[in-house]
Amino acid sequence: MKIEAILSTAQLATRGSFFLLLITLTVNLWQKNAPGTIYFLYLLPLVIFIPGIIRGEIRTLIWLGFVLLLYFAIAVGRMSNPEPLFLDIVELGLIVILFSSSSVTARVTQKYNL
Repeated sequence: MKIEAILSTAQLATRGSFFLLLITLTVNLWQKNAPGTIYFLYLLPLVIFIPGIIRGEIRTLIWLGFVLLLYFAIAVGRMSNPEPLFLDIVELGLIVILFSSSSVTARVTQKYNL
């Protein structure tokens, strides 16, 4: 597979999983009847990255990886419940996909100066 194809696939996976994660988090909070402050505190760290994700900036992707570690820890904590909700499982999967695809995108872009 050519490098350009790998990069375009990773960028598409990054953008898609990022916006799907935002939607999933919003719906999950809505189902749990969270107050508006929780929406703000929970979604703001990800919303800050939207311009950089759209432009595909390397630094944004690297910082996103660090922020996703916090979301990953929270999602794993939710999975420890006896019966986790379906959206909790989807959230964890999207976090893993987003972390992996953003790491691949950043690495390929840096390595090949694309």
